[in-house]
Amino acid sequence: MSVRVQALGLCRWNYPSAPGAFQRDAQGGLEAIRAELYDPARLALRLFFLDHVVLPCLRAQTDPDFTVILLMGDQLPHETRAQVLEMIADIPQIRPVFAPEGQPHQDICRQVMQDAREPEARTVAEFRIDDDDAVAVDFIERTRDMFLRTKALFRSGGKLALDFNRGFILRTGHDGLSLEPVTTRYWTPGLVVYQRPQSDASLLDFNHAQLWKRIPTVTFPKVPMYLRGAHGGNDSSVAHNPHNAEEAWHDAAKLRETLLERFAFDLEGAQAAWLNLLDGS
Repeated sequence: MSVRVQALGLCRWNYPSAPGAFQRDAQGGLEAIRAELYDPARLALRLFFLDHVVLPCLRAQTDPDFTVILLMGDQLPHETRAQVLEMIADIPQIRPVFAPEGQPHQDICRQVMQDAREPEARTVAEFRIDDDDAVAVDFIERTRDMFLRTKALFRSGGKLALDFNRGFILRTGHDGLSLEPVTTRYWTPGLVVYQRPQSDASLLDFNHAQLWKRIPTVTFPKVPMYLRGAHGGNDSSVAHNPHNAEEAWHDAAKLRETLLERFAFDLEGAQAAWLNLLDGS
């Protein structure tokens, strides 16, 4: 009998949640948060990452059976909304959700994920892509395969985490893009949480850095599995002080080939688009 593993992802794209959800929350309440998120320069940056980093890897997944909830605010400017919908039109696995703004962050994320679960699935494999991240083109395939290899651990408590802990930091700067290879622990773009569809909890209910204290975890350092964007707008310290990161081995001479093969990431094309974005700012 086949085991149904639902692959369900979340990408929060400029959703103005209730104040207090992030370290970098603007002062002045929801209106200030909304003004910051919807600033034209910031939206242009997010559209760059969506177009060149997030979407190519989802189009290229070797296993196309997955869903990614693209969570946005219901007051996202009309022009930007139209641009996003046009960008994702050829990726049926992406489900755009324009939610009423100002809801507690964990609550709205939990709601949209639970609403998208398949109750008949054996397990739901939840993952999160920030709006400047990419996952490897075989992320979904390996997520399903690893569950089948470790499902005895899952049976013990109905929860299991998979940590794809090798990848790259993608840095942006005034002179272009650069890549830093890293091996890390429990970084969000490489993390999968397996749960039963009936669980009251969802991915964001777990502190990713403390996950190993609560449920069994398995790590997979064999191949690079994520790109994590690093720039001035990060809520975390990844841009200047990547926590728990060690340099990973890689062949620098094959970097462009590796990025294209593993992430469908066109470094030269993204580099040109980034410099063009800077020239227009």
